[in-house]
Amino acid sequence: MFDVIRRNLSLPTAIAVVALVFAMTGGAFAAKSYVGGPKGSAHKKHGKTRRGPRGKRGRQGVQGPQGDMGPKGDTGPKGDTGDQGPKGDTGSPWTAGGFLPSGKSLGGTWIAGIGPEALPGTGFGATSISFGLPLSVVPEIVVIKQGQEGKEHAAQCPGSLVAPFAAPGKLCLYTAEESNLAVVSSTPAPVGGIVTFSGTPNSPGGGTWGVTAP
Repeated sequence: MFDVIRRNLSLPTAIAVVALVFAMTGGAFAAKSYVGGPKGSAHKKHGKTRRGPRGKRGRQGVQGPQGDMGPKGDTGPKGDTGDQGPKGDTGSPWTAGGFLPSGKSLGGTWIAGIGPEALPGTGFGATSISFGLPLSVVPEIVVIKQGQEGKEHAAQCPGSLVAPFAAPGKLCLYTAEESNLAVVSSTPAPVGGIVTFSGTPNSPGGGTWGVTAP
């Protein structure tokens, strides 16, 4: 059979056979590519892609430098006045601005040197007394001469030169050096008093004082 084909095969016939074989082979290859290729592409295009597991979170970065402070703003409006607070407790009367409490006493020293002779055998001098705390009333000034404690004005001034006590409402002056002192005038006040004396010219005079609030 092959001998018959070989004898009857001419050049045009051979070319035709080869062309037919290539045509059939190419068609089959094209069909395979069409069936497999687009199907695979469609699968890749429309298929659902799965996401892998999330990785660990990275460390926080370094904080950036702080920016410059802006300009100071304008002062805001004044707020409303607040409610008045409760009344405080009564302060101690022994502080500045208070009065000497009733029945309490203060004391100190005084001096009144007599000056030169102003009248025959007589000179004059004065002393001033200041209280640490004022009295609520003006006290009465009483002078007790040296050696007369407990004898002269004992009810008003029951003390002595060493312990200058005074009855309530009294300012008692106890003399340490007599020098013939005599009270010329006295000016009491809630904060103290001024007393003018007469006595032997150029002689010393002084003593202690005590006052008690009524």
